[in-house]
Amino acid sequence: MSKRDAYTITASRSDGWWALTISGPGLKRSYHTQVKRLEQAEEMARDLVATMLDVDVSEIDAGFELTVADDEVATELEATLVTRLAATLVKQKAAEATQATVADLARRGYVHRDIGYLLGMSHQAVGKLLNEAERETAASADDAGTRSQALSSLKDRLAMTHDTEALFKSYLLDAAEGDPMDLKLDRLRALGERLRHRRRRKLTDA
Repeated sequence: MSKRDAYTITASRSDGWWALTISGPGLKRSYHTQVKRLEQAEEMARDLVATMLDVDVSEIDAGFELTVADDEVATELEATLVTRLAATLVKQKAAEATQATVADLARRGYVHRDIGYLLGMSHQAVGKLLNEAERETAASADDAGTRSQALSSLKDRLAMTHDTEALFKSYLLDAAEGDPMDLKLDRLRALGERLRHRRRRKLTDA
């Protein structure tokens, strides 16, 4: 089965349950099932597709795109997810730019209080960022063998969100061209998870 195959899950509320309608490649018609919570929808849909295609569930290498049957809710979800992602990207880029600028100003001889005044932050926050930068610089210097490479790694932090930002812009263009709502919501959730994974990875690395 092609990795590009995608199945659509349409969910609607029904007496405290979620009624699911699954359709997609290889299925002769749409099939119905139900789950108690939406987080169970993909697993249930995957099992159903495997049963209908008479294959082991491990052979189902495809995407499952979920949306809700209520168009108003789906539109509201899309608008909210877009806003949250945009805010997350801006916050992340601001944090990375701030740390890089603080490190650069300190390297130029600026004292903590002057850096804080220029950036509108406390000198304690400046000190914390510089301590983090020094730890990263030391670790990078040990790995690379030169301090110049370590210093450049700090500036590389400014580019860390570029790939996610490009995907987000791509999503907005696709949305403008009228992609199906299930695909829109699936892409937005995937982008949100990518950002959350990146933050978890940073905390683990620290």
